[in-house]
Amino acid sequence: MAYLSLYRKWRPQTFDDIVGQSHITQTLKNAIKRGRISHAYLFCGPRGTGKTTTARVLAKAINCAEGPTPTPCNQCDSCRSISDGSSIDVLELDAASNRRVEEIRELLERIPYSSTEGHKKVYIVDEVHMLTAESFNTLLKTLEEPPEHVIFVLATTEPYKVLPTILSRCQRFDFRHISAPDIEARLREVADAEGITIETSALSLIAYHAQGALRDALGALEQLISYSDEEITSANVISLLGLTNSELLFDFADILGRGDLAAGLLFIDELTEKGFDIRQFIQDLLDHLRNLFLIQNVPNAKPTRMLDELRERLSGQATAMNPRSLMFFINTLSDIYNQSRWATDIRLLFEIALFKMVKADTDVSIEGILHRIERLESAILAGAAPLASDTVLQQSQSKIPPENEDKKDLRSVGSKEQTPVMGTAVGTLDDRAVDIEMVRRIWTQVLNIVKGEKPSRYSFFAAGKPSRIDNGRLVLSFKKSDKDFVESSENLRLLQNAVKVVSGLDIPVTCEFANDAVKTVAVVEHAAAEETPLPPDDYIRLVQDTFGAKIVEEISIDEI
Repeated sequence: MAYLSLYRKWRPQTFDDIVGQSHITQTLKNAIKRGRISHAYLFCGPRGTGKTTTARVLAKAINCAEGPTPTPCNQCDSCRSISDGSSIDVLELDAASNRRVEEIRELLERIPYSSTEGHKKVYIVDEVHMLTAESFNTLLKTLEEPPEHVIFVLATTEPYKVLPTILSRCQRFDFRHISAPDIEARLREVADAEGITIETSALSLIAYHAQGALRDALGALEQLISYSDEEITSANVISLLGLTNSELLFDFADILGRGDLAAGLLFIDELTEKGFDIRQFIQDLLDHLRNLFLIQNVPNAKPTRMLDELRERLSGQATAMNPRSLMFFINTLSDIYNQSRWATDIRLLFEIALFKMVKADTDVSIEGILHRIERLESAILAGAAPLASDTVLQQSQSKIPPENEDKKDLRSVGSKEQTPVMGTAVGTLDDRAVDIEMVRRIWTQVLNIVKGEKPSRYSFFAAGKPSRIDNGRLVLSFKKSDKDFVESSENLRLLQNAVKVVSGLDIPVTCEFANDAVKTVAVVEHAAAEETPLPPDDYIRLVQDTFGAKIVEEISIDEI
């Protein structure tokens, strides 16, 4: 007798055997009971979730000697021939390898002939999205006026590639990823029936690795039977499937938590030397960090792909990990995991991400800056010296004058209740507390805030360039025409507030001519009750800039 692989041997033979798709199987069973069988079905969903299997069971249910019935007997000649693939009334076509119009025409030429046993002819077209446009059009003609004795079941993993005219003529069913517990239960059933000794933790790892595809899980189990001598252990699964040992994940998460760049680089170097798949490691690390996130936010959460004996350690690491930092790590790793599909050097990509995560002062994104703030707060609360990368924030906070002691909360200061993203240093800063490069990096964000507040003035402000930090003041360079407009106390106050919102730094702003001497204008701290009217010439310049207007003729008021 020919050897059958596990996924073929254990292929479901009835609707009740199909795992994780009850929303589909129950609907089909009800339709058969009520005699409301459609002439065309479209089965959509990820690979390995039971689309073609369900199509075969449907064919048996329709053509069973006792049918149509929602519970085919699997004993009559029709059921047995469909099960072993020899039925001439059920024709299967793989569109991935038979996509040309000639193959479809050959298939459709058989349609006029009735089924041999007086039931229905069922055409199952797998990966239907692979058909050519000509093949789709040929198929469409038959779907528009299908013969009474014919049923089509089209299966696809990419329904958006199927022509809308085809979709509109089919009943659509969307198959879901099968849950890990459902896969694990099915694997246990198969293992017990086959006399396979396997650890429960190993079953959990296989179910996790299958990512919703039961067929893949059965294939992995079959590999492990050959790989293992006696009992299949979780160590066997990790070794064979290329999963990352949990100890490595704990170690690298600790490295991220303490911001140790050197240790992280050595860790990545060791992974490479030992032949680890870096992309797989990033994926497993993301799952590990997700488990930490769940524990922090969901009481009694059940971590995925985690051995029972490590649950307590996972909880301890979740408690020690800063929530804001954890979210920053997850976002950063998710980005590079997506980029890694096209990366020529994934190790370099990972090392850059590591530097970004542990040296957040180089990252001006909101997540990166908030991560640094959280680190500094934790260090202050713990009475420890902040990391070197947090020196700027430490210096800035140390300059908070006594009258502003109540503003030390790093997230409480900002105009219009907006949250600053770097700190809340209030007062004049020396040149060491903030560097001009940092200001230049955030300048686009500053201008965006100005644009939101005063759209008509944006172009004047955008004409300026951050020049330097001079005696604790931010110096902007302008051409004369723009400088004259910008350096009003109201406009400088608008710029100063925008810088404060983006960076948290309350730094005075001054203007100078490009390559000229500085002219300082004091910023009045109290808000004006209403806006000061602009001089007429400034209004004209404002209209010209905003609407692209040109002066075509000057008319004196006396001439009107």
